[in-house]
Amino acid sequence: MDEVWKALSDATRRAIVDRLRDGPRTTGELASGFQSLTRYAVMKHLGVLESAGLVIAERRGRERWNHLNAVPLRRVYERWVSRHEDRWAGSLLRLKDAMETTGQGERAMGVKLLDQPARVAWAQCEVVINAPREAVYRAWFERTQDWFFDSPEGVATKPFLCEERMGGRFYQQLPDGGFNVLGEITMLKPGHKIRLRGDCTMPEAVLMNMTISFEDDGQGTRVRVDHRMVGEFGDELPAGFEEGWMDGLTKLKALLESGNA
Repeated sequence: MDEVWKALSDATRRAIVDRLRDGPRTTGELASGFQSLTRYAVMKHLGVLESAGLVIAERRGRERWNHLNAVPLRRVYERWVSRHEDRWAGSLLRLKDAMETTGQGERAMGVKLLDQPARVAWAQCEVVINAPREAVYRAWFERTQDWFFDSPEGVATKPFLCEERMGGRFYQQLPDGGFNVLGEITMLKPGHKIRLRGDCTMPEAVLMNMTISFEDDGQGTRVRVDHRMVGEFGDELPAGFEEGWMDGLTKLKALLESGNA
């Protein structure tokens, strides 16, 4: 890797790589494209690229044909770029190209392209509740307002609700009559598992999948939340969701074990 980075640190060598991208070139053809360099200087640059494995030379009679070897570049890509990051970065680049091709620059359209790629994180928590699985599952939907999100003291808010159906919303009724949807149910196995998809009301470009499972655990029930997220978010967000879910599960546990459910 060190030789690859060193070879690509020079602007002339990067320009040579750019020209070889379209196909092999003779040393003479490459040298003719650099008016300020001698043929000998171009050959020295090719030697550095060849040593780094970025160029493969082939002799055809008196001519030297230079081929681009993409393997070192691919190794750099695979070491530092994940599949998720590649997908998001590719989408942003296509958006950038489309905007600039049509003459609609990012300033004119109010589009801000981020240099950092999308991120992927996974928050997970679970709790064992001393109550039958069916009772825990029913309380998830029927008593959501009693365990999910405790509004700050003195703040007037309406409760959260969760609809038990495909496409059902996990949402909050707002004081002004509106709704705040955390996610919608995309998979439902009554008494066993729920899956939600949404953005948890975040204004950033984020997609989240939340899987909640209910499993028998001796005389009680193990409730587990797997919260996966991808998109634009800071370092503190995954821990914040983990803390929030743990707070809710703890209250659900207290609700059921107190006999009030």
